[in-house]
Amino acid sequence: MSVRGWEHVLGKYLLGAIAGALLAALAGPPAVAEDVAAFYKGHKLTMIASSNAGGSYDAYLRLLARHIAQFVPGEPAIVVQNMGAGGGMVLANHLYNTAPKDGSSVGMLRGTVVQEHVFQNPQAKFDGRKFAWLGNMKFDYDACVMSTASGVKTIADFYTKEIVVGASGVGAQAYSFPIVYRELLGMKFKVIPGYPGTPERVLAMERGEITGACGITTTSFGTVVGEAAKEGKVAMVAQAGSRRDPRYPDVPNILEEAKTPDVRQALEFLFAPLALGRPLAAPPGTPKDRVAALDTAISATMRDKGFLAEADKFKIDIEPSNGAETAQVIDGLYAAPPTVVARIKAALTQK
Repeated sequence: MSVRGWEHVLGKYLLGAIAGALLAALAGPPAVAEDVAAFYKGHKLTMIASSNAGGSYDAYLRLLARHIAQFVPGEPAIVVQNMGAGGGMVLANHLYNTAPKDGSSVGMLRGTVVQEHVFQNPQAKFDGRKFAWLGNMKFDYDACVMSTASGVKTIADFYTKEIVVGASGVGAQAYSFPIVYRELLGMKFKVIPGYPGTPERVLAMERGEITGACGITTTSFGTVVGEAAKEGKVAMVAQAGSRRDPRYPDVPNILEEAKTPDVRQALEFLFAPLALGRPLAAPPGTPKDRVAALDTAISATMRDKGFLAEADKFKIDIEPSNGAETAQVIDGLYAAPPTVVARIKAALTQK
């Protein structure tokens, strides 16, 4: 498939996700078999975030967990766990290979981790197309946030000053994005792994350990990073995505830094997982009736007035799509042309 063909396919999947979300909003919940209700009445539903406590994925999952039980047949007790190691890779492997395949486990994965399987990363012990996708809570925009004390004020500084940024691990956007910016655009990024979440990176900026961090969503900038930004300790210098976040129209998009069509195409593939801002999945092999019940419950929660009111209170943006549309976006990621995949993979092999 040509690059333009892949862009068309991915665009179709994104439009399908939006249309599917609208249709889901109009549809009522389907009838659910009694055995599904009986199962969840006798089991806890474990929901696992691909970040440590306090991170953005954790915040989204805990918000969902506080409201979802009323929409799951049998109203199970909800248990939230965190598995942020390896930039979310550990969770993806756990959910695919180790977690119970009976409908009692759900994970909030990362699009970049699924992308690692497209790259044929040997650490990715899963196939993203085989997860039981349950929906997606958010379309993301990325941000590069810098310590104001560092003197890095504009995107032009990325080319002239060494920018030391923190990341959790190889599978995270905080790692992969700045590495690609360095290799494809010539920006002077140095990535230091070992900072498990956004709060730890903000503290490291304040201590002067790192210059800043990319791989922080614009939503996290308004929530997790909000207080530090208000105090003038950090600032968003650049954003990244297929388009600019309309809330930050004056912040430059790194995609606009591409000087040639092939570099732009590679960056578009890099940013494709942002369409999978907060995707939820169950292990492959989970019974279809339980997958359907969870998919329906998540969609119902996304429309719930109490859920939306709490999301608004904590400035957590919700742009949902259902399980089928989320799976289509995953398929679009796997449909990327080999030449594009190879270029990004080659960039990411650099240290």
